[in-house]
Amino acid sequence: MRICAGVFLVFAGDVSEERRTTVDCDVLIGRAPGVRGMGNKMAPSTTFDLHNQVNSLMSDLERHPVYGNDYFKFLENSAWTRQTYDFHRANFFHRTEGTVKGIAHVCARAAANDDRDTLILFAYILNEETGNGNRAHCHEVFMENAHNLHGQAEFDLPSLLVKDARSSKLILDETVAYRKRTLELLSGSYHRMLGVVMALESHADKMLRICRTAFRASRKNLTQSDFVKKVEVYFNAHVSNGVEERHAADAKQCVINNCQTEADIAEIAYGANETLNIQLAMWNAMYEKACALNAAPGAR
Repeated sequence: MRICAGVFLVFAGDVSEERRTTVDCDVLIGRAPGVRGMGNKMAPSTTFDLHNQVNSLMSDLERHPVYGNDYFKFLENSAWTRQTYDFHRANFFHRTEGTVKGIAHVCARAAANDDRDTLILFAYILNEETGNGNRAHCHEVFMENAHNLHGQAEFDLPSLLVKDARSSKLILDETVAYRKRTLELLSGSYHRMLGVVMALESHADKMLRICRTAFRASRKNLTQSDFVKKVEVYFNAHVSNGVEERHAADAKQCVINNCQTEADIAEIAYGANETLNIQLAMWNAMYEKACALNAAPGAR
C-alpha cells in the first residue's frame, strides 16, 4: 500500500509540473494562465476578458455571506450543551456524508468528458478523503469516531453512525434540502458541476477550522493527548498542512481550465452560487434551532 501511495504522489507531482509548464506557456503567448485550447479560437483581448470574468467570479464568491453566517459565530462564541451537540452531530454527519460521494461523481464525469486534468486532481482528492487506501485513515471514519468519542466523553451521548444520521429526528428540513439541491446541481451541466465542487472545496477550510474551535472549547473530560489523537485528528487531517486550501486551489484550476466561453462562466457561477446559497440556508436554520435548544427548559 505504501508503494501505491508513493507512486500516486509522484504522479501528482508530475501533474503539478505540467500545470506550471502550461501556465508558463500561456504567459509567453499571452493566453489566460491554465486555459487550454484557446490560442487559435479566440482573440487575445477576448481571452483576457474571460480571464477577468473568472477572477471576478471567484472574488465575488469569496465575499458570499455564507462565510459570515450566524451558526459559525455561534460555534465560535457559544458553548455546546448536550442537546446542541447531539443536534450538531446529526446534521453535520448528514451534510458531510454527501461530500465524498460528490467527489467520486466528479471523477466519473471528468473521465466521461475526457477532462484528464480534472480527473487526476479530483482522483487525488478522493484518494486523500478515503485514507490513501487505509480504511482507518478514511476521513469519514475519522469524522464518525471523533464526534462519537467527544459526544460520549463530554456529553454522555450514545454513538451515532454516519449512515444512520439520515434517519435521525434531529435532521432539519434545510439539511435534507441541502443534500437534495447539491445532488441536483452536481447532476446538471459539466460546468455547473465544476462550480458546485469549487464552492464546496472553498467553503470547507473555514467550516472545519470553526468546528475545531468549538470542539476544543468543549473539551473537559478527555485528556489533551487523547483529544488531539482521537478527536482533533479529524479536523487536522483536513486543515493541517493546507490540505483543504490545496483542494480549493485545485478545484479553481479545474474551473479555469474549462472556461472557454461566457456561457461556461455563467454555468459555473450558477452552480457555485446555488451551492453557497443552499448551504447558507442550512447554517441559518441550524443557528435558529441551536438557539431554541439552548433556551428550552432543561438545557444543559
